[in-house]
Amino acid sequence: MNNIFTHLSDELILIAIEENLNDFYIKSSTHENFRAHVDDKISWVVAKNADWPSCIFRANFEALNISDEVNLVKQLIIEGNSPNGWTIGPMTKPENLGDYLKKQGFQEDYHQAGMAVDLMTMRDTTKELENLDIKRVNSKETVVIWVDLVSRVFNIKVDTDLIEFLQTQKEVRLYYGIYNDTPVSSLLLYLSSGVAGLHAVTTLPEYRGKGFGYSISRYALLEAFEIGYKIGVLQASSLGQFVYKKLGFRKFCDIYSYAIELIE
Repeated sequence: MNNIFTHLSDELILIAIEENLNDFYIKSSTHENFRAHVDDKISWVVAKNADWPSCIFRANFEALNISDEVNLVKQLIIEGNSPNGWTIGPMTKPENLGDYLKKQGFQEDYHQAGMAVDLMTMRDTTKELENLDIKRVNSKETVVIWVDLVSRVFNIKVDTDLIEFLQTQKEVRLYYGIYNDTPVSSLLLYLSSGVAGLHAVTTLPEYRGKGFGYSISRYALLEAFEIGYKIGVLQASSLGQFVYKKLGFRKFCDIYSYAIELIE
């Protein structure tokens, strides 16, 4: 079977992985409960009443004094004028920006793998767990279910108003899975930059190991394929990589997040 990756350069895949995430940040920032700064040099989004999504992203410091630029952003963080979380992906410039952040006192917060899959080939993966009832979020009641799952799994505050807004947007599809009458899993599908991006994939801890993350991800991506998308992308933890490789995902890059310790 012909694989779409044979016709696309790695650079195009890398751009799509990072830009899908950045597009999601920018879309969220259009809600009134968020503040944003977006320009060609550096961007960030800040949630006023929640923990997510708040992030610095899309840095381009080439042809600039990098140390000075990092220090300026550091001061904004200390003053509370930008979020204390800086995501660095494959399109970040310079590529070694993380080294500059470490010199300024930033520490690596977490590391994820940027992955992609050809949705045509993913159709041949095994369908599992017929007893996981996967539904779309389409009402205030189901928004509450989705928010509760994500909040509990990631131990963060999620803005219910934001999710109500997102579920009305054409780029967004929200899903949750029910097992034995209990909501156990959730996912956000973001359609932008020519790809279908998986975000906030969750399974309650007591229900892990049953393949629910696999099933809800496969379901959402096949719906994206049915409406014309050919590539799926995501950012996966080391544990998540195992699940997504079963769906045919390949690792293309590393994505890091840095933060500084703020003294009260």
